[in-house]
Amino acid sequence: MKTLNLKVDPNKPNIKIIEIAASLIKGGEAVAFPTETVYGVGANAWDETAVRRVFAAKVRSMDNPLLIHVWSWAQAEELVADLPEEVDLLVQKFWPGPLTLVARANPEIPELVRAGLPTVGLRMPDHRVALELIRVAGVPVAATSANLSGRPSPTRAEHVKTDLNGRIAAIVDGGITGWGIESTILDVSRRPFAVLRPGAVSRERLEEVIPGLLAESRPSGGTASNLPHYQPSARVIPVKHGEPVQEIAQSEIAKGMRVGVVAVTAQDMPAELEMAVVIRGGSPEYGRQLYEIFRTADRRKIDCLVMEMPPEVGLGVAVADRIYEAARR
Repeated sequence: MKTLNLKVDPNKPNIKIIEIAASLIKGGEAVAFPTETVYGVGANAWDETAVRRVFAAKVRSMDNPLLIHVWSWAQAEELVADLPEEVDLLVQKFWPGPLTLVARANPEIPELVRAGLPTVGLRMPDHRVALELIRVAGVPVAATSANLSGRPSPTRAEHVKTDLNGRIAAIVDGGITGWGIESTILDVSRRPFAVLRPGAVSRERLEEVIPGLLAESRPSGGTASNLPHYQPSARVIPVKHGEPVQEIAQSEIAKGMRVGVVAVTAQDMPAELEMAVVIRGGSPEYGRQLYEIFRTADRRKIDCLVMEMPPEVGLGVAVADRIYEAARR
C-alpha cells in the first residue's frame, strides 16, 4: 500500500487536505493524525472492517480495545449510556483535552473496538487538525497511538512513517505534538472512579474537580493488554530521582555495552557514553522528550539506557509509568 503524506499547518489546516484524509476514513481506510498528546491512527468506529485495518497495521492484539475520538459532546453521547452526573464537570474542565473517559458503551459499537468489553473509552482531542478531521469525516474515529505495537509512541510524523509507512492509507503531518505523553484514562463506569492509566491530566487535577470520587490505587488489568508498551530496543534501567547514574552506567560500559544516560539532576557523566540527555524544565519537558529519546536511542543503536526518574508527583507519575513500562521485559 502506498501511504499518502499530507502536510498541514497545525494552527490553520488546509481544509482541502483535511477533506482528502476524511474521505479516506469515510471510505474505510486507516489514517494517522496528530493530537495534542501523540500521533494516533484511526478508522471509522462504526465500520468493523476499517477498524481491522488499524489492528493489522499496528500488529496489535485484538484483545486490546481502541479509544473512540469525537469532535463534539453530542457525538460522544451517541456512543455511551448511563453516564454519572459528575461526567459533566469533567467534560467542562478537561474536554477538549488529554482525558479519556471509559463509560458503559452503546452495544451497537462493534465488539472489535471494545475488545468485547461492555465499556468504551471516549476522548475529544485538543488539536485543531484532529477535531477538523473527525468533524469533516462525519463519524467517530476509533484510534490508538500510530506506532507498531510495543514501540515508543510517535510525537512526530517521521516516527509514524518509520513504523507504519506502507501499512496505512495516509499520514496527516501536523508537526510535533504538545504533551508527548498519552491521555489519562479514567473509568467512570464504576464507583469510585478509577485511573486506569496516568497521563497528561494528573490525579491532582482530577481530584480538584471530583474530590473524593477517585479510587485510592490504580486497578490491575485496566483496559489494556498485558503486553509491554513504549519500549525502545535498548534495555531501560530506571534510577530513583536524585540518585547517581554514573556507577550503573560505568558498569554497563565495562561490559562492552553502548550506553545512554538521561538525567534530571546535575550529574557527572562518564566520558564513554554514546548518548547523554539532561532534562531541564521538569516533568512536562521530560514528557515531551521521552519518546524522542527512546527513538534516538534506537537510531544510535544504544544497548542500555540508564534513566533518572522524575519526581513522581503530578505529570511525573505518567512519565515514570512509561519509563517503568519500557523497562518491563
